[in-house]
Amino acid sequence: MVTSLKQIKFSLQDILGKLDWKTEQLHGSPPSLKFSGLSNLRILVNEVDSLGLFDTIVDVIKQSAIFTSSNDQMNIQQSEGNTLIYNLNQLKLLLANFLNLLLKTVPEESVDSINIKLPPVNDFDELSKVSRDIHIALSQIVYNEEVGGHTKIVSVENGSIWLNVLIGTTAVSIIASVVWSAAVIYKKIQEGRLLEQQIKSLKVKNESLDDILKAQKAQTEIMIQAEAEHIQTENFSGNVPENIERIKNSISIFANLIEKGAEIHPALVAPENVSNLFPDPTKLIGLESKIKKIGNVSEN
Repeated sequence: MVTSLKQIKFSLQDILGKLDWKTEQLHGSPPSLKFSGLSNLRILVNEVDSLGLFDTIVDVIKQSAIFTSSNDQMNIQQSEGNTLIYNLNQLKLLLANFLNLLLKTVPEESVDSINIKLPPVNDFDELSKVSRDIHIALSQIVYNEEVGGHTKIVSVENGSIWLNVLIGTTAVSIIASVVWSAAVIYKKIQEGRLLEQQIKSLKVKNESLDDILKAQKAQTEIMIQAEAEHIQTENFSGNVPENIERIKNSISIFANLIEKGAEIHPALVAPENVSNLFPDPTKLIGLESKIKKIGNVSEN
């Protein structure tokens, strides 16, 4: 998963607050330096590595003596130790300068916002369609009197295109529920396609295959209906058919966007109880519906 600048800024603030080590001069022949705090230091250097920052100096540090052991303390000969200290200080300076730049250029997030990674787009036509789909999926949920939400694009990042969209306090939890349901439906669709491939490999007659695929599609529609009704019950008053249809449409749109490679995340500053409402894009295979026994809907 490509890391956004907001995530890098968030991570660097944490890393720089912990990036520390201690050295002590040891007099002997030859002279050496005693390094301590290495367990934490290795973790932080690996975190920087995972962010894809300053690869050259990170690689040099990871090839040094401190990465040849898991001990928290280590004695290193004077010359090698001095080189290591220089490289560590250079890395710390580079990270601090980069963070300072990000603090000046990357807007702060609101807890009432979400982050959306767009699927890959090749031209303006594709960008327009994806943007329109996102607008519809969000607006038909948040533009509701009970939700009182809005859709305001706060920032856009290039490379992999990330949008930070302000949608409102109540809207965040509801959109999280819709996205979770969309991920469940996406998983169901993928299972259906896998089943189709398996059936085709058995050389089943076309008529029988069509019947199975129709049944699979019908089951998916039933799941979408159930997910929408659950979201309606949990977040809205009354049983408004029009609202359920809008929720169904948003679930379908988000499922399609997820299939294309889109990701929907909470704000990085969101509290844990809000972040946990969103599905983890890296763990969709094990994702389960929040409706009890929804997986057995075909057995009813």
